[in-house]
Amino acid sequence: MPGRTAIQDLLYFCSGRHFFRPLVERSGFIIPEHYLKKRDEDEEILVHWFGENDPENPLNWSFWYKTLVTFQLCILTSFVYLGSSTVTTAIPMLAKDMHVSDTVAALGVSLFVWGYGIGPMILSPLTEISFVGRLWPYIFSIGIFVILQVPTVLVNNIGGYLVLRFLAGFLGSPVLATGGATMGDIWRVDGGFVIGIAFWGFSANGGPALGPLLSGFAVQHMGWRWSIWPLFWGIALVWTVTFLFFPETSADTILTRRAHSLRRVTKRKNIISAGEKRDSRLTAASLAYDTLYRPVYLTVTEPVLLFSDLYIAYLYGILYCFFEAFPLTFQGRHHLSVGKTGAAYISGWIGAAITLGLYILYNEKVVLKRFRSGNWRPEYRMEVCFAGGVLFPISMFWFGWTSFESIHWIVPLLAFAMFQSAVYLLFQGFLGYIGENFPLCMLLRFNF
Repeated sequence: MPGRTAIQDLLYFCSGRHFFRPLVERSGFIIPEHYLKKRDEDEEILVHWFGENDPENPLNWSFWYKTLVTFQLCILTSFVYLGSSTVTTAIPMLAKDMHVSDTVAALGVSLFVWGYGIGPMILSPLTEISFVGRLWPYIFSIGIFVILQVPTVLVNNIGGYLVLRFLAGFLGSPVLATGGATMGDIWRVDGGFVIGIAFWGFSANGGPALGPLLSGFAVQHMGWRWSIWPLFWGIALVWTVTFLFFPETSADTILTRRAHSLRRVTKRKNIISAGEKRDSRLTAASLAYDTLYRPVYLTVTEPVLLFSDLYIAYLYGILYCFFEAFPLTFQGRHHLSVGKTGAAYISGWIGAAITLGLYILYNEKVVLKRFRSGNWRPEYRMEVCFAGGVLFPISMFWFGWTSFESIHWIVPLLAFAMFQSAVYLLFQGFLGYIGENFPLCMLLRFNF
Protein backbone atom coordinates (compact mmCIF):
# COMPACT_ATOMS: atom_id res chain seq x y z
CA MET A 1 0.00 0.00 0.00
CA PRO A 2 1.30 3.52 -0.80
CA GLY A 3 0.50 4.93 2.67
CA ARG A 4 1.69 3.76 6.08
CA THR A 5 -1.13 2.31 8.19
CA ALA A 6 -1.28 1.95 11.97
CA ILE A 7 -0.51 -1.76 11.91
CA GLN A 8 2.48 -1.11 9.63
CA ASP A 9 3.77 1.56 12.03
CA LEU A 10 3.57 -0.89 14.92
CA LEU A 11 5.30 -3.68 13.02
CA TYR A 12 7.99 -1.24 11.86
CA PHE A 13 8.90 -0.22 15.42
CA CYS A 14 8.39 -3.64 17.02
CA SER A 15 10.65 -5.29 14.44
CA GLY A 16 13.47 -2.85 15.08
CA ARG A 17 12.72 -1.03 11.82
CA HIS A 18 13.13 -4.11 9.66
CA PHE A 19 9.57 -4.43 8.31
CA PHE A 20 7.59 -1.85 6.33
CA ARG A 21 10.48 0.53 6.00
CA PRO A 22 9.84 3.98 4.53
CA LEU A 23 11.21 4.76 1.10
CA VAL A 24 14.56 6.25 2.20
CA GLU A 25 15.41 3.24 4.41
CA ARG A 26 14.83 0.59 1.74
CA SER A 27 17.83 -1.19 0.27
CA GLY A 28 18.67 0.04 -3.20
CA PHE A 29 17.15 3.48 -2.73
CA ILE A 30 19.48 6.25 -3.83
CA ILE A 31 19.28 9.26 -1.55
CA PRO A 32 19.25 12.52 -3.56
CA GLU A 33 22.56 14.34 -3.67
CA HIS A 34 20.88 17.38 -2.08
CA TYR A 35 20.93 15.63 1.31
CA LEU A 36 24.52 14.33 0.99
CA LYS A 37 26.42 17.49 0.07
CA LYS A 38 28.84 18.81 2.66
CA ARG A 39 27.39 21.82 4.47
CA ASP A 40 27.96 23.77 7.64
CA GLU A 41 26.40 22.06 10.65
CA ASP A 42 24.27 25.15 11.28
CA GLU A 43 22.86 25.16 7.75
CA GLU A 44 19.47 23.48 7.71
CA ILE A 45 18.59 21.03 4.94
CA LEU A 46 14.85 21.20 4.40
CA VAL A 47 13.12 17.95 3.46
CA HIS A 48 10.92 17.99 0.36
CA TRP A 49 9.17 15.46 -1.84
CA PHE A 50 11.41 13.51 -4.21
CA GLY A 51 10.02 15.15 -7.32
CA GLU A 52 6.50 15.57 -8.61
CA ASN A 53 5.85 11.82 -8.74
CA ASP A 54 7.00 10.96 -5.22
CA PRO A 55 5.01 7.79 -4.32
CA GLU A 56 4.78 8.77 -0.65
CA ASN A 57 3.01 12.04 -1.47
CA PRO A 58 -0.71 11.41 -0.77
CA LEU A 59 -1.65 13.57 -3.76
CA ASN A 60 0.17 11.07 -6.00
CA TRP A 61 -1.60 7.98 -4.74
CA SER A 62 -3.67 6.12 -7.32
CA PHE A 63 -7.29 7.05 -7.88
CA TRP A 64 -8.53 3.72 -6.55
CA TYR A 65 -6.41 3.91 -3.40
CA LYS A 66 -7.67 7.43 -2.72
CA THR A 67 -11.21 6.17 -3.27
CA LEU A 68 -10.62 3.39 -0.74
CA VAL A 69 -9.33 5.89 1.82
CA THR A 70 -12.31 8.17 1.16
CA PHE A 71 -14.73 5.25 1.58
CA GLN A 72 -13.16 4.25 4.91
CA LEU A 73 -13.35 7.81 6.20
CA CYS A 74 -17.00 8.15 5.14
CA ILE A 75 -17.98 4.89 6.86
CA LEU A 76 -16.15 5.93 10.02
CA THR A 77 -17.86 9.33 9.96
CA SER A 78 -21.29 7.77 9.42
CA PHE A 79 -20.92 5.44 12.39
CA VAL A 80 -19.87 8.23 14.76
CA TYR A 81 -22.75 10.42 13.62
CA LEU A 82 -25.33 7.64 13.86
CA GLY A 83 -24.04 7.09 17.39
CA SER A 84 -25.77 10.32 18.32
CA SER A 85 -29.22 9.17 17.20
CA THR A 86 -29.15 5.40 17.70
CA VAL A 87 -30.52 5.81 21.25
CA THR A 88 -33.57 7.84 20.23
CA THR A 89 -35.68 4.70 19.72
CA ALA A 90 -34.86 3.63 23.28
CA ILE A 91 -35.74 6.84 25.13
CA PRO A 92 -39.15 5.69 26.55
CA MET A 93 -37.74 2.32 27.68
CA LEU A 94 -34.63 3.95 29.15
CA ALA A 95 -36.75 6.48 31.05
CA LYS A 96 -38.94 3.72 32.49
CA ASP A 97 -35.98 1.54 33.48
CA MET A 98 -34.03 4.42 35.07
CA HIS A 99 -37.15 5.96 36.69
CA VAL A 100 -36.66 9.36 35.04
CA SER A 101 -38.69 11.46 32.64
CA ASP A 102 -38.40 11.16 28.86
CA THR A 103 -36.82 14.63 28.85
CA VAL A 104 -33.97 13.49 31.09
CA ALA A 105 -33.51 10.30 29.07
CA ALA A 106 -33.30 12.37 25.87
CA LEU A 107 -30.22 14.12 27.29
CA GLY A 108 -28.27 11.11 26.04
CA VAL A 109 -28.69 12.54 22.55
CA SER A 110 -28.04 16.15 23.52
CA LEU A 111 -24.89 15.42 25.52
CA PHE A 112 -23.44 13.28 22.73
CA VAL A 113 -23.91 16.20 20.33
CA TRP A 114 -22.40 18.61 22.88
CA GLY A 115 -19.45 16.24 23.19
CA TYR A 116 -18.63 16.17 19.50
CA GLY A 117 -19.17 19.94 19.36
CA ILE A 118 -16.66 20.65 22.15
CA GLY A 119 -14.17 17.91 21.31
CA PRO A 120 -12.70 19.50 18.16
CA MET A 121 -11.54 22.55 20.10
CA ILE A 122 -9.23 20.31 22.13
CA LEU A 123 -8.54 17.18 20.08
CA SER A 124 -8.52 18.36 16.46
CA PRO A 125 -5.54 20.77 16.79
CA LEU A 126 -3.40 17.75 17.65
CA THR A 127 -3.79 16.51 14.08
CA GLU A 128 -2.02 19.65 12.79
CA ILE A 129 1.14 18.83 14.79
CA SER A 130 3.48 17.09 12.36
CA PHE A 131 4.81 14.74 15.03
CA VAL A 132 1.26 13.50 15.69
CA GLY A 133 -0.49 13.53 12.31
CA ARG A 134 -4.05 12.49 11.54
CA LEU A 135 -3.96 8.70 11.75
CA TRP A 136 -3.14 8.06 15.40
CA PRO A 137 -5.65 10.57 16.83
CA TYR A 138 -8.27 8.69 14.80
CA ILE A 139 -7.03 5.33 16.09
CA PHE A 140 -6.85 6.32 19.76
CA SER A 141 -10.03 8.41 19.94
CA ILE A 142 -12.23 5.98 18.02
CA GLY A 143 -10.67 3.06 19.88
CA ILE A 144 -11.72 4.56 23.21
CA PHE A 145 -15.09 5.42 21.64
CA VAL A 146 -15.57 1.72 20.92
CA ILE A 147 -14.60 0.71 24.48
CA LEU A 148 -16.99 3.26 26.02
CA GLN A 149 -19.98 1.57 24.40
CA VAL A 150 -19.59 -1.45 26.72
CA PRO A 151 -20.07 0.44 30.03
CA THR A 152 -22.81 2.48 28.35
CA VAL A 153 -24.73 -0.76 27.75
CA LEU A 154 -24.09 -2.09 31.25
CA VAL A 155 -24.61 1.07 33.31
CA ASN A 156 -27.54 1.04 35.74
CA ASN A 157 -27.91 4.71 36.65
CA ILE A 158 -28.85 7.71 34.57
CA GLY A 159 -25.91 9.84 35.72
CA GLY A 160 -23.33 7.34 34.53
CA TYR A 161 -25.21 6.82 31.28
CA LEU A 162 -25.24 10.54 30.48
CA VAL A 163 -21.56 11.01 31.35
CA LEU A 164 -20.60 8.10 29.10
CA ARG A 165 -22.68 9.49 26.25
CA PHE A 166 -20.92 12.86 26.52
CA LEU A 167 -17.49 11.22 26.58
CA ALA A 168 -18.37 9.11 23.53
CA GLY A 169 -19.33 12.20 21.55
CA PHE A 170 -16.20 14.01 22.74
CA LEU A 171 -13.89 11.19 21.67
CA GLY A 172 -15.67 10.66 18.36
CA SER A 173 -15.16 14.27 17.35
CA PRO A 174 -11.71 14.26 15.65
CA VAL A 175 -12.90 12.30 12.62
CA LEU A 176 -15.93 14.62 12.33
CA ALA A 177 -13.93 17.83 12.51
CA THR A 178 -10.82 16.90 10.52
CA GLY A 179 -12.31 14.53 7.94
CA GLY A 180 -12.44 17.43 5.50
CA ALA A 181 -8.75 18.13 6.08
CA THR A 182 -8.01 14.46 5.34
CA MET A 183 -9.87 14.86 2.05
CA GLY A 184 -7.65 17.86 1.29
CA ASP A 185 -4.55 15.75 2.00
CA ILE A 186 -5.26 13.24 -0.76
CA TRP A 187 -7.36 15.03 -3.40
CA ARG A 188 -6.31 18.02 -5.50
CA VAL A 189 -8.69 20.95 -5.69
CA ASP A 190 -9.22 20.40 -9.41
CA GLY A 191 -8.93 16.64 -9.23
CA GLY A 192 -11.47 15.16 -6.90
CA PHE A 193 -11.43 17.26 -3.73
CA VAL A 194 -14.93 18.66 -4.21
CA ILE A 195 -16.32 15.20 -4.93
CA GLY A 196 -14.53 13.76 -1.90
CA ILE A 197 -15.97 16.48 0.31
CA ALA A 198 -19.41 15.86 -1.21
CA PHE A 199 -19.31 12.18 -0.20
CA TRP A 200 -17.85 12.94 3.22
CA GLY A 201 -20.53 15.61 3.77
CA PHE A 202 -23.16 13.08 2.77
CA SER A 203 -21.88 10.59 5.34
CA ALA A 204 -22.09 13.30 7.99
CA ASN A 205 -25.51 14.52 6.88
CA GLY A 206 -27.05 11.08 6.40
CA GLY A 207 -25.37 9.40 9.37
CA PRO A 208 -27.88 10.51 12.04
CA ALA A 209 -30.78 9.17 9.95
CA LEU A 210 -29.24 5.69 10.04
CA GLY A 211 -29.11 5.50 13.86
CA PRO A 212 -32.78 4.65 14.49
CA LEU A 213 -32.74 2.30 11.51
CA LEU A 214 -29.83 0.41 13.05
CA SER A 215 -31.36 0.09 16.51
CA GLY A 216 -35.14 0.22 16.01
CA PHE A 217 -36.06 -3.46 15.70
CA ALA A 218 -33.39 -4.53 18.23
CA VAL A 219 -34.79 -2.13 20.84
CA GLN A 220 -38.36 -3.22 20.10
CA HIS A 221 -37.59 -6.87 20.83
CA MET A 222 -34.60 -6.74 23.24
CA GLY A 223 -34.87 -3.52 25.27
CA TRP A 224 -33.10 -0.18 25.46
CA ARG A 225 -29.60 -1.61 25.92
CA TRP A 226 -29.79 -2.94 22.38
CA SER A 227 -29.73 0.60 21.07
CA ILE A 228 -25.98 0.48 21.86
CA TRP A 229 -24.94 -3.08 21.01
CA PRO A 230 -25.38 -2.71 17.21
CA LEU A 231 -23.37 0.52 17.36
CA PHE A 232 -20.63 -1.25 19.32
CA TRP A 233 -20.34 -4.10 16.84
CA GLY A 234 -20.44 -1.81 13.83
CA ILE A 235 -17.91 0.75 15.05
CA ALA A 236 -15.61 -2.00 16.36
CA LEU A 237 -15.52 -3.55 12.89
CA VAL A 238 -14.92 -0.17 11.26
CA TRP A 239 -12.14 0.63 13.76
CA THR A 240 -10.45 -2.69 12.98
CA VAL A 241 -10.52 -1.93 9.26
CA THR A 242 -9.18 1.56 9.99
CA PHE A 243 -6.34 0.13 12.10
CA LEU A 244 -5.37 -2.30 9.36
CA PHE A 245 -5.87 -0.28 6.19
CA PHE A 246 -6.24 3.47 6.82
CA PRO A 247 -2.99 5.35 6.04
CA GLU A 248 -1.42 8.48 7.41
CA THR A 249 -2.42 11.28 5.03
CA SER A 250 -0.82 14.40 6.48
CA ALA A 251 1.98 15.62 4.19
CA ASP A 252 3.69 17.38 7.10
CA THR A 253 3.73 14.19 9.14
CA ILE A 254 5.04 12.06 6.28
CA LEU A 255 7.84 14.57 5.61
CA THR A 256 8.67 14.79 9.32
CA ARG A 257 9.05 11.01 9.43
CA ARG A 258 11.17 11.23 6.29
CA ALA A 259 13.41 13.77 8.03
CA HIS A 260 13.87 11.33 10.94
CA SER A 261 14.80 8.56 8.50
CA LEU A 262 17.22 10.76 6.56
CA ARG A 263 18.94 11.87 9.75
CA ARG A 264 19.34 8.26 10.81
CA VAL A 265 20.64 7.09 7.40
CA THR A 266 22.93 10.04 6.61
CA LYS A 267 23.98 10.80 10.23
CA ARG A 268 23.25 14.47 9.58
CA LYS A 269 21.40 16.27 12.33
CA ASN A 270 20.70 19.41 10.31
CA ILE A 271 18.11 17.70 8.10
CA ILE A 272 14.69 19.01 9.12
CA SER A 273 11.14 19.24 7.82
CA ALA A 274 8.94 22.32 7.64
CA GLY A 275 6.54 20.63 10.08
CA GLU A 276 9.32 20.15 12.64
CA LYS A 277 10.27 23.81 12.37
CA ARG A 278 6.66 24.80 12.98
CA ASP A 279 6.30 22.35 15.86
CA SER A 280 9.40 23.80 17.53
CA ARG A 281 7.65 27.17 17.75
CA LEU A 282 4.48 25.66 19.17
CA THR A 283 3.63 26.51 22.79
CA ALA A 284 0.64 25.80 24.99
CA ALA A 285 -0.25 29.49 24.83
CA SER A 286 -0.13 29.67 21.03
CA LEU A 287 -2.11 26.44 20.75
CA ALA A 288 -4.77 27.80 23.10
CA TYR A 289 -4.86 31.06 21.17
CA ASP A 290 -5.34 29.37 17.81
CA THR A 291 -7.91 26.85 18.98
CA LEU A 292 -9.90 28.70 21.64
CA TYR A 293 -9.50 32.44 21.27
CA ARG A 294 -9.19 32.93 17.51
CA PRO A 295 -12.40 31.07 16.54
CA VAL A 296 -14.42 33.03 19.10
CA TYR A 297 -12.81 36.32 18.04
CA LEU A 298 -13.50 35.68 14.36
CA THR A 299 -17.07 34.63 15.07
CA VAL A 300 -17.78 37.79 17.04
CA THR A 301 -16.00 40.21 14.70
CA GLU A 302 -16.99 38.71 11.34
CA PRO A 303 -20.74 39.01 10.65
CA VAL A 304 -20.47 36.43 7.85
CA LEU A 305 -19.16 33.84 10.30
CA LEU A 306 -21.56 34.80 13.08
CA PHE A 307 -24.74 34.54 11.03
CA SER A 308 -23.52 31.47 9.15
CA ASP A 309 -22.84 29.72 12.46
CA LEU A 310 -26.23 30.74 13.83
CA TYR A 311 -28.02 29.47 10.73
CA ILE A 312 -26.15 26.17 10.67
CA ALA A 313 -26.79 25.70 14.40
CA TYR A 314 -30.48 26.35 13.80
CA LEU A 315 -30.52 23.75 11.01
CA TYR A 316 -28.79 21.24 13.21
CA GLY A 317 -31.24 21.85 16.03
CA ILE A 318 -34.19 21.30 13.69
CA LEU A 319 -32.59 18.09 12.39
CA TYR A 320 -32.51 16.60 15.87
CA CYS A 321 -36.04 17.79 16.58
CA PHE A 322 -37.15 15.24 13.99
CA PHE A 323 -35.98 12.48 16.31
CA GLU A 324 -38.66 13.65 18.73
CA ALA A 325 -41.25 14.33 16.03
CA PHE A 326 -41.04 10.90 14.37
CA PRO A 327 -42.29 8.87 17.37
CA LEU A 328 -45.11 11.38 17.92
CA THR A 329 -46.12 11.20 14.26
CA PHE A 330 -45.57 7.60 13.25
CA GLN A 331 -46.07 5.78 16.53
CA GLY A 332 -48.66 8.10 18.04
CA ARG A 333 -50.75 8.85 14.96
CA HIS A 334 -49.93 6.16 12.40
CA HIS A 335 -49.51 3.42 15.03
CA LEU A 336 -46.24 2.07 13.64
CA SER A 337 -43.99 -0.07 15.83
CA VAL A 338 -40.67 1.16 17.23
CA GLY A 339 -38.79 -0.83 14.58
CA LYS A 340 -40.86 0.45 11.68
CA THR A 341 -40.55 4.02 12.96
CA GLY A 342 -36.76 3.61 13.06
CA ALA A 343 -36.81 2.25 9.52
CA ALA A 344 -38.81 5.28 8.37
CA TYR A 345 -35.75 7.51 8.88
CA ILE A 346 -34.21 5.93 5.78
CA SER A 347 -36.30 8.37 3.75
CA GLY A 348 -34.00 11.18 4.86
CA TRP A 349 -30.92 9.21 3.87
CA ILE A 350 -32.42 8.51 0.44
CA GLY A 351 -33.26 12.19 -0.02
CA ALA A 352 -29.69 13.19 0.82
CA ALA A 353 -28.31 10.46 -1.50
CA ILE A 354 -30.31 11.77 -4.46
CA THR A 355 -29.14 15.29 -3.69
CA LEU A 356 -25.54 14.05 -3.51
CA GLY A 357 -25.81 12.77 -7.08
CA LEU A 358 -27.23 16.05 -8.31
CA TYR A 359 -24.62 18.03 -6.38
CA ILE A 360 -21.78 16.02 -7.94
CA LEU A 361 -23.24 16.65 -11.39
CA TYR A 362 -23.49 20.37 -10.60
CA ASN A 363 -19.85 20.43 -9.51
CA GLU A 364 -18.66 18.62 -12.61
CA LYS A 365 -20.65 20.75 -15.05
CA VAL A 366 -20.52 24.16 -13.37
CA VAL A 367 -18.09 24.51 -10.46
CA LEU A 368 -15.00 22.87 -11.92
CA LYS A 369 -15.52 24.59 -15.27
CA ARG A 370 -15.53 27.99 -13.57
CA PHE A 371 -12.59 27.09 -11.35
CA ARG A 372 -10.39 25.92 -14.21
CA SER A 373 -11.24 28.95 -16.34
CA GLY A 374 -10.06 31.29 -13.60
CA ASN A 375 -13.50 32.88 -13.33
CA TRP A 376 -14.05 31.93 -9.73
CA ARG A 377 -15.24 33.65 -6.55
CA PRO A 378 -15.94 32.02 -3.15
CA GLU A 379 -19.50 33.37 -3.30
CA TYR A 380 -20.25 30.84 -6.05
CA ARG A 381 -20.21 28.18 -3.33
CA MET A 382 -23.41 29.71 -1.97
CA GLU A 383 -25.42 29.04 -5.10
CA VAL A 384 -26.55 25.65 -3.81
CA CYS A 385 -27.80 27.43 -0.68
CA PHE A 386 -30.43 29.20 -2.80
CA ALA A 387 -32.05 25.84 -3.50
CA GLY A 388 -31.51 24.57 0.05
CA GLY A 389 -32.87 27.75 1.58
CA VAL A 390 -36.11 27.39 -0.38
CA LEU A 391 -36.54 23.66 0.25
CA PHE A 392 -35.92 24.02 3.99
CA PRO A 393 -39.08 25.97 4.99
CA ILE A 394 -41.19 24.12 2.42
CA SER A 395 -40.21 20.77 3.95
CA MET A 396 -41.01 22.01 7.45
CA PHE A 397 -44.50 23.19 6.53
CA TRP A 398 -45.03 20.03 4.49
CA PHE A 399 -44.15 17.75 7.41
CA GLY A 400 -46.17 19.75 9.92
CA TRP A 401 -49.32 19.99 7.79
CA THR A 402 -49.35 16.31 6.79
CA SER A 403 -48.55 14.64 10.11
CA PHE A 404 -52.09 13.43 10.68
CA GLU A 405 -53.60 9.97 10.81
CA SER A 406 -55.94 10.82 7.92
CA ILE A 407 -52.96 11.40 5.58
CA HIS A 408 -50.87 8.47 4.34
CA TRP A 409 -47.60 8.04 6.25
CA ILE A 410 -45.51 8.30 3.08
CA VAL A 411 -46.38 11.98 2.70
CA PRO A 412 -44.51 13.29 5.79
CA LEU A 413 -41.65 10.93 4.96
CA LEU A 414 -41.27 12.66 1.60
CA ALA A 415 -41.14 15.95 3.49
CA PHE A 416 -38.32 14.59 5.67
CA ALA A 417 -36.47 13.51 2.52
CA MET A 418 -36.76 17.06 1.19
CA PHE A 419 -35.59 18.43 4.54
CA GLN A 420 -32.44 16.29 4.45
CA SER A 421 -31.79 17.43 0.89
CA ALA A 422 -32.06 21.04 2.00
CA VAL A 423 -29.73 20.51 4.95
CA TYR A 424 -27.14 18.81 2.73
CA LEU A 425 -27.13 21.67 0.22
CA LEU A 426 -26.98 24.33 2.92
CA PHE A 427 -24.11 22.64 4.75
CA GLN A 428 -22.12 22.17 1.54
CA GLY A 429 -22.64 25.77 0.49
CA PHE A 430 -21.92 27.42 3.82
CA LEU A 431 -18.93 25.31 4.77
CA GLY A 432 -17.35 25.60 1.33
CA TYR A 433 -17.79 29.38 1.36
CA ILE A 434 -16.43 29.77 4.89
CA GLY A 435 -13.47 27.54 4.10
CA GLU A 436 -12.40 29.59 1.09
CA ASN A 437 -12.85 32.94 2.83
CA PHE A 438 -11.13 31.93 6.06
CA PRO A 439 -8.38 29.48 5.02
CA LEU A 440 -6.50 29.90 8.31
CA CYS A 441 -9.49 28.27 10.01
CA MET A 442 -9.15 25.17 7.84
CA LEU A 443 -9.32 22.88 10.85
CA LEU A 444 -12.61 24.33 12.08
CA ARG A 445 -14.39 24.88 8.82
CA PHE A 446 -15.61 21.27 8.54
CA ASN A 447 -16.76 21.05 12.16
CA PHE A 448 -20.49 20.46 11.88
